[in-house]
Amino acid sequence: MKDLFDDTPFHTLSRSNDPQTSKDAAAIAPTGKMRMFVYDLIKEAGIKGITTKEMTKRYRDISHSSITSRPNELEKLGLVVYLGDKRDGARVIRDSSYKNSMMEIT
Repeated sequence: MKDLFDDTPFHTLSRSNDPQTSKDAAAIAPTGKMRMFVYDLIKEAGIKGITTKEMTKRYRDISHSSITSRPNELEKLGLVVYLGDKRDGARVIRDSSYKNSMMEIT
């Protein structure tokens, strides 16, 4: 089975009509490392959870899109959940182990 934190194959990160520079950038994009980095931040946040706003504020040196696109990938993999609450207008993301903990949050 493929490791969930392997990098995405570069040919799926660019379109055939993209400029060569975009294709070159896709070839070196560390998507697996970013996925793991964001997942670690979410796990570290515990039951309190974390928002993409909080992540991007904390790590201003990392491009906004590198962080904000990962939770969707992690949700599709069943690793994170959104329980419906928001903080500062952004959805709170939690590790999926808190899926049945809604009673504790409210």
